[in-house]
Amino acid sequence: MYEKDFIVDLTKKTGLIIKENFRKHLDVELKGPRDLVTNVDKYIDNFVRESILKAFPGYGVITEENKDLNELSSRKFIIDPLDGTTNFVKGYPQVAVSIALMEDSEITFGVVYNPILEELFIGELGKGATLNGEAIHVSKTSDFKDALIVTGFVYKERNENTYKSFERILSEALSVRCDGSAALDLAHVAMGIFDGYYQKGIHIWDIAAGSLIVKEAGGLVTTFKGNREFSFSGEILATNGLLHEKMVEFIKSV
Repeated sequence: MYEKDFIVDLTKKTGLIIKENFRKHLDVELKGPRDLVTNVDKYIDNFVRESILKAFPGYGVITEENKDLNELSSRKFIIDPLDGTTNFVKGYPQVAVSIALMEDSEITFGVVYNPILEELFIGELGKGATLNGEAIHVSKTSDFKDALIVTGFVYKERNENTYKSFERILSEALSVRCDGSAALDLAHVAMGIFDGYYQKGIHIWDIAAGSLIVKEAGGLVTTFKGNREFSFSGEILATNGLLHEKMVEFIKSV
């Protein structure tokens, strides 16, 4: 129980730092092609990592800016302290803190928090998913022409197949969005705003918490080929379950 309370408390504290710096002057750097990092990213990464290591010195810690500490530990915190950095830089309020607890390679607890909108999503293995304490569930959309899909594009993964799959899904769905935060995209699938989410070039810290929240809300999370044992393979497909086979079909078709 202490681990869970600690994660929720740390998520809120980290979110407060983000909120205090939202739409304020930022020091922005490029850490790769079209891949931004700010002084706030760096500060909260250190804040989160040091807070965890102080409270749980033997646990592993994986963050976006500092990949893996205590990597042999069977219990790890997987963290994206500021998911949606480009949104943060531009003042677009789709930004999140994402923290998950992994035990023996299985995610057992996950929190995604949008501090700007004060939306706190929690998923616990076998116990469901909530938004601000209220139970959430994936949508019941079963006809793809009624589906609202969300995706993201990682610069280094952009190629002909990326655009072809996007065009195919766009032509079949009600519409497609690109919101810039994988953690929140998953959370919004979990609460039924989006009916499906897919993306390539994704990292474990982007989706660890969100993938559990989707599953605990009744959704399905796999690779593009439909493999449930996806083990953070660098691609993700998450849906309400009813549209999953159709999404796999569309992605495979290109």
